[in-house]
Amino acid sequence: MLISGMLLASGNLSAQVKSALLDPVDMAGNLEEALTFQKYATYPQYVDMMRYFVDSYPGTCRLDTFGTSEQGRLLLALKISDNAAEEEAEPRFLYTATMHGNELVGYPLMLRLIHYLLSNYGTDSEVTALVNNLAIWINPLSNPDATFYPDNDQSVALSIRQTSNGTDLNRDFPRVVDGDPDDTTGRARETRMMMEFLRENRFTMSANIHSGAEVVNYPWDYTLDRHADDSWFRFVSREYADEARAVDPGYMALFTDGISNGADWYIIHGSRQDYVTWYLGGREVTLELAEEYRMNSELLDWHWQINARSLLNYMAQCMYGITGTVTDRETGKVLTDPGTGEPVSALISIPGHDSTYSMVRTTTAFGDYYRPVEAGAFDLVASAPGYLNDTVHGVETDWYTTTRVDFQLERERKSGTGAELALEGTRIWPNPFRNAFYIDPGTGGPGSTGTGGPGSTGTGGPGSTGTGGPGSTGTGGPGSTGTREMIVEIHTLTGVTVYGEIHDRDAGTIGISPGNLPPGLYLLRLSTPDGSRVFRIVKY
Repeated sequence: MLISGMLLASGNLSAQVKSALLDPVDMAGNLEEALTFQKYATYPQYVDMMRYFVDSYPGTCRLDTFGTSEQGRLLLALKISDNAAEEEAEPRFLYTATMHGNELVGYPLMLRLIHYLLSNYGTDSEVTALVNNLAIWINPLSNPDATFYPDNDQSVALSIRQTSNGTDLNRDFPRVVDGDPDDTTGRARETRMMMEFLRENRFTMSANIHSGAEVVNYPWDYTLDRHADDSWFRFVSREYADEARAVDPGYMALFTDGISNGADWYIIHGSRQDYVTWYLGGREVTLELAEEYRMNSELLDWHWQINARSLLNYMAQCMYGITGTVTDRETGKVLTDPGTGEPVSALISIPGHDSTYSMVRTTTAFGDYYRPVEAGAFDLVASAPGYLNDTVHGVETDWYTTTRVDFQLERERKSGTGAELALEGTRIWPNPFRNAFYIDPGTGGPGSTGTGGPGSTGTGGPGSTGTGGPGSTGTGGPGSTGTREMIVEIHTLTGVTVYGEIHDRDAGTIGISPGNLPPGLYLLRLSTPDGSRVFRIVKY
């Protein structure tokens, strides 16, 4: 993962650029030897190993092919859980490795971790707790064409960093700095497949394994600004590094404490770490676990001994923090869209702490949520389209503990008999917004400015200002609004009004610049004489 400029800055150039010349002896001769995890598996052996795990432990693992590489190799991920064939209300965790094809250490480490979890389930209490309480996904080889370059399934000796068509996968994800949408268009095939896999599963936590240095790298990669959960990231990163250095004090010595904020080390754009954490609301770190790229197979066992404990600890962090469910108060079931009846997600936010990217959402299948967070006391807000917000104050958390908070949301009842029609078609954009957003009041309903019909601005009739039918915009007549004013208010989730102005609905699109609001979730209330509606807006 290193780039030349940072190599020179590190002061440890010779150690970092070592790349062993692998011999045929570094490759496993058969499946049995590959399962010792002392040699690199060939590509056919790798596929056979993944299938072997499923055949040997059918109840606790499931193999998923989430795509194919540019040259047609399988992109495989193994799910490990107590009921692997079923979807359950539990946090999801992901390890992936070798997105840079020549950074090999994670490839055998992840295969060995799979075997360790499966073979120790039911006998080792720590492993059993992980498998019972998590849906663990492991993808040992995310860039197989580069690892088995040049199209040689039998050896990793000539592995390269980029894909077979020259794409650096850790620069190929949407770029936060450019405001890229969460879109796969124009990206490498391997990136597209991974993005779709990540979106489908929405992992609570994940880690992406590299070589070239020994350090835990946490968000952000693209900016020196800190993540809302920076203290949590530093804690779990230190835990990983400290445990590994307890085995070998000389390990992870690139920085004094074995960890680094990504941008503090060097800034990159389009990294997977930032994609998962910004666009998907996950929590991902980058684990740089070996100075050598193509490491001699004789060192594989030692790297397992150093990292095994840390790998387990990092997974366990996925079980801690705040968790619970959000359900419909009336039905006791998952939330649903009032119009379509389809399940909807609730947004879980911590006022005064969260930014747009750090909020988490419930699953639509079970209404469950998982919010890793530092030790402290927090207000927790649950919100969803068509429902009234609910706030639980003073939720206390601590390291290595789980705090449960369940919500039951009440359906939103629109105020005013004409509210639905009066604000029909109102559009708020962009949302989330940075400095300003716009309100398109729409048309239609009582008191609209359309032509003809009840409430039109026609002429004549009782109480009108001209000559027209009943319900005109004059000072009388059924359905009259009496005014075209609209009150625009912004409130915090605790009810504090932070913005208020009166606008003319007939003026067309209304621009709102609410000033120096801190990032977070707010309530936008639009009020007319016919009624009012509340919209959720997010500033980032």
